[in-house]
Order: sequence, then C-alpha cells, then structure tokens
Amino acid sequence: MSVSANLEPRVPKSGTTPSRRPRLALEETRRRVLDAAVDRVFVERGGNGLEHVRLEDVVRDADVSRTAAYRCWPQREDFLADVLAALAEHALPTASTRGARATGVVRRAVGDDPSTLRMEAGRRAALLRAVSASADDDLLADRDEDRRWRLYLTLAMAVPSLPAGPQRDRVVAAVDRAERTVRARLAENYQRLFGLFGFTSTVGYGELAAIGLALMRGYVVGGHAGAGTGSPGTGYALLVDGAAAPSDPGEWDEARCRGLLDELDAPDLFVAEPVSGGE
Repeated sequence: MSVSANLEPRVPKSGTTPSRRPRLALEETRRRVLDAAVDRVFVERGGNGLEHVRLEDVVRDADVSRTAAYRCWPQREDFLADVLAALAEHALPTASTRGARATGVVRRAVGDDPSTLRMEAGRRAALLRAVSASADDDLLADRDEDRRWRLYLTLAMAVPSLPAGPQRDRVVAAVDRAERTVRARLAENYQRLFGLFGFTSTVGYGELAAIGLALMRGYVVGGHAGAGTGSPGTGYALLVDGAAAPSDPGEWDEARCRGLLDELDAPDLFVAEPVSGGE
C-alpha cells in the first residue's frame, strides 16, 4: 500500500484562502476529531449526553477533511464507540488523587493543635475529618470534578445500550483501564493517610478504594436524580472508621505530633511513597 493511501488533504475552513497544507495521516485525523469530540462533551456540555455529538460538527471543530473522517468512521456507531473510549480517559474523578488541592483540604481539616494528636482517639478523629473533608470537596466544591462525574454517568448509561460486539468490548476495556488507574491511586492515598495517623486497614487498600469509588457513584447518582443524598463526607468517614485499625496505638509525644503537622504542610502530601501497611 502506498503512503498516500493513508493520507487525506485537509480542507480549509470556509472563508479562508486555500493554501498548500501538509496532508494528515489518518491516525492524526482520528486523534484531532476525538479530541474535539471530548471537548464538546466535557468542556462545553459537562457530560450531559452524546446526542449532540455529530461527526459533521466535530470534523468542523477539528479542521480536518470530511473524507478522511468518514474513512475513519464509516458508521455513526463506530464513531460513538471511539468517542466513548476516549471519554473514559477523562471521565473518572481525579480530585482525590491530586496532591496539592487534596493536601490543603486535609491540612485544614486536621487543624493546628498538636495536642489533639497525642492519643489514638484524637488521631482517629483527625483522620476521619480529613477523609470527610476530602470527599465533600471532591463532589461539592470542585466544578471540574462534578463534570467528570456526570461524564462518568453518561458512560455508565451508554455502555449497556451498545450492541454486543467489538465496539462495546473496546469501550468496556477503556473504562476498565481508567477505573483500575484511579483505584490504584486512591489505594495509595488511603495507605498514605492511614500510615501518617498511625493506622492500617483491616481490608486491602485496593478493596477499600473500590468501595470508596462505588460509594461516590451512589452519591452522584442520587444527587443528580434529585434524591438529596447529602454530604458524601459522612459516608466516607464511616467507611474509614470501620476499616482503620491502630498500628501505633501508644501516646505520641509533642515532637511526633508536630512532625505529623509538618508532613501535612508539604506542597503535595501524596507524592510521597506509600507507607508500609496492609495490602
């Protein structure tokens, strides 16, 4: 096959003067069109559905050849399957895995008094406040996170409607990869937080992260359905309280308590290596 078979001329936007432009490989056309489709769903619409995503509009947004685009996606079903797969990389929440913002939320929740951390009960209370505040911030205070959650719901509703076959399998695989990535990050974060406050988990951190992710889904679904599910922080505090077992139950001296506060003052608490603990 000649190289030209995989290349298509770009069509200039209306109102511009035609000029010689380098022809785009079909893979580059695919990338540009899918990026434009993600922008339409995520940035402009906030993940409120795929009915407004038309290939013709996205081709115009991406400034690529219609001929090339239709060679990539001869059927709308093929196009939507690839859009769904691309959205999976953007859909799942990331605020809980972002260091700088999450660190600030945790630090403010713990407070400034080292004496509250001397005893196990005080450290447990501080851990629960940190987790609760983080969960509330993820869902209630971060608009981008809310958009990602709505986008996730769009995916969750769209996947079952896809007919069985390679298209659906491709989307399911993409969603699964994204979920595993987020669960792994959340597991590391739980392990880090538990260890800092002198606790370990009675269940594997991966399992704890999976339960936490499922819990947040429930809050999102209920909230957007008008069910008034309330603050997710309460649910997360209960989850962590049930899983946290003391790994260092003794009384801490003032230096160690201040050391914990110093660690929480780091620009990014979650870049540190996970502390040792239960798997």
